[in-house]
Amino acid sequence: MVHNSLHSPRGGKLAVPDCHNGNVAMNPASRQRIIRAVAALSAATALIMLYLAAVRITGIMPRCLFKLATGWSCPGCGSQRAFNAVIHGNLRDAFEVNMLLPVGLAYLCLLGAGYMLPGNKRIQAVYTRATSPKALIAVAAVIAGWTVIRNILGI
Repeated sequence: MVHNSLHSPRGGKLAVPDCHNGNVAMNPASRQRIIRAVAALSAATALIMLYLAAVRITGIMPRCLFKLATGWSCPGCGSQRAFNAVIHGNLRDAFEVNMLLPVGLAYLCLLGAGYMLPGNKRIQAVYTRATSPKALIAVAAVIAGWTVIRNILGI
């Protein structure tokens, strides 16, 4: 709800939201998007906490089925240890175990920001570039390349 306005340097009027009672006008679609994103993040956080508790209690981490079947490391091999290192703030250890995971997490954060903040033009420009067909092909090529390189070099 807008109660007053200010004049812009170009002579137009700027709308000022009513913030006196803590309410800021928000598009219902944006509100729904934020609610869904918060719910998804909450669920993901709960699952991660449950997983970490189970690993800590049992000391057992699931094994990679691809590696068991082929003997090769898949792009995700070491992701559990890398993710555990990221959670504990050890980025160096995360990169040593799986170089792709920290970069992948940053990419997913970018996609999440683009989803949650559709009105931010700067983020939307980056989001649009990061989800373009060329970018997605590049992501697939990096994952495939990482799989080949890590198996040739034994990383």
